[in-house]
Amino acid sequence: MNWTIEQRYQRIDDMPNGYFKDLIEQRKKDNFYPSFHIAPPCGLLNDPNGLSQFNGEHHIFYQWFPIGPTHGLKHWYHVSTKDFVHYTDHGVALYPDSDYDSHGVYSGGGLVDNQELLLFFTGNKRDKDWVREPTQCYASMNKQGEFTKHGVIVENSDYTEHFRDPKVWKEGDTYYMVVAAQTQELHGSMVLYRTKELSSWEHLGPIKTDYDQLGFMWECPDYFELDGKSIMLFSPQGVESDNPYEYKNIFSVSYILGDSLNKDKPELVNHKAITQPDFGFDFYAPQTYLDEQGRRIMYAWIGLPEIDTPSVDYQWTGLLTIPRELNVIDDMLIQTPLAELKALRKEKLAARGETLLPSSSFELKFEADSNFSLELSNEKGDTLIFEMNETEFKLDRSNNTHIYAEEYGLVRLAPRLDRTQNIQVFVDNSVLEIFINNGKHTMTSRFFIQDMNKLSLSASIDANLYPLDSIVGLHTNTELNLANR
Repeated sequence: MNWTIEQRYQRIDDMPNGYFKDLIEQRKKDNFYPSFHIAPPCGLLNDPNGLSQFNGEHHIFYQWFPIGPTHGLKHWYHVSTKDFVHYTDHGVALYPDSDYDSHGVYSGGGLVDNQELLLFFTGNKRDKDWVREPTQCYASMNKQGEFTKHGVIVENSDYTEHFRDPKVWKEGDTYYMVVAAQTQELHGSMVLYRTKELSSWEHLGPIKTDYDQLGFMWECPDYFELDGKSIMLFSPQGVESDNPYEYKNIFSVSYILGDSLNKDKPELVNHKAITQPDFGFDFYAPQTYLDEQGRRIMYAWIGLPEIDTPSVDYQWTGLLTIPRELNVIDDMLIQTPLAELKALRKEKLAARGETLLPSSSFELKFEADSNFSLELSNEKGDTLIFEMNETEFKLDRSNNTHIYAEEYGLVRLAPRLDRTQNIQVFVDNSVLEIFINNGKHTMTSRFFIQDMNKLSLSASIDANLYPLDSIVGLHTNTELNLANR
């Protein structure tokens, strides 16, 4: 479907009776819909937003366009969980119902402060000539789950119209904010602000690194300190590389690790080379938060701008990664599946050679120090192949049942850094998350094999296979409310 501007900016209340019921019924027919990943009731899910632990629960918000599986008028959708297995569906948290966000409540972060959850977001507004007027805004949620919008706190006077995605943290009595901004020279940057009062922010400028001319935009910025290091995490656009591993997607994700952040200059001090955390086909817009146990937890969007997956045929697209705990070892970010996900495991099965799959949603773990191959397939011979040799990993979806995004290639490579590898693989119908290099990298992807029923492993590999239960409680209330419209 070729969506017009008018269609993309329709509102929920504008849709005819039965419209959402039809969308939800179509989505329910999709056998590729995930079971243990957060995905939308219908329409499009993209960036994770407002991640936080507040009032005894982990709160996950995400960008949502409900009308269809495309980018349009964005809302913030809200779910929460205490254990990452059972979820509460809260539906829409923030609507584009104010002048400053009339064309979308865009991405941002959360901050627990003074018994409230503060939610910072970009108000997307366009004038009559369709010129964008972005501003940074905030709302708050109290312990009763009630939301209040507080309006604009930072206007744009120094950058192009690409000025969005605020992420805020607090040190002592001072708030700091990073914002994604395109400079007047049309380069991406992570811009720093600070304040003691939320209504008035001091603009400190782009954080200086050796990569000040990298790409034309750095989306979804995140800054955090972890294990004694300072980390800038962001999604650069307009970056290409001759390196066989790097920047092969339409847009990719990077981080820069330094010793500290000089907030007065501002500058990331004594930083390492820019690094990619993920080498798969579909990983974008990660966001992190610190939970009450002191863990740095990350979610990302399994999807990419400007690419349609086969899921759009069933009136939905986009989902979130499983939650991953971050640590720093040897100046690299280490990603580990959150420990709570072990509660989804059913009985442990041995997998060796060719194995008939008891489920298309499972976890696989094994150790390897020599070349191996892993293949997922069906009776027709459609395959997904993941393999390792002496120097690299290879993920090949060129023989899937449903092929898409061919113009960006059907194979992804990643460098092999460690001799002995503890490989962990999560498969969820059409979703693949592979932890390689002992967590230093991942390969996150969608793939589409109809009636997948077989796993084939190299003879040298003995793996543990765990069928995984579904998470429960997602968008149950919203499905009911939308279907009754």
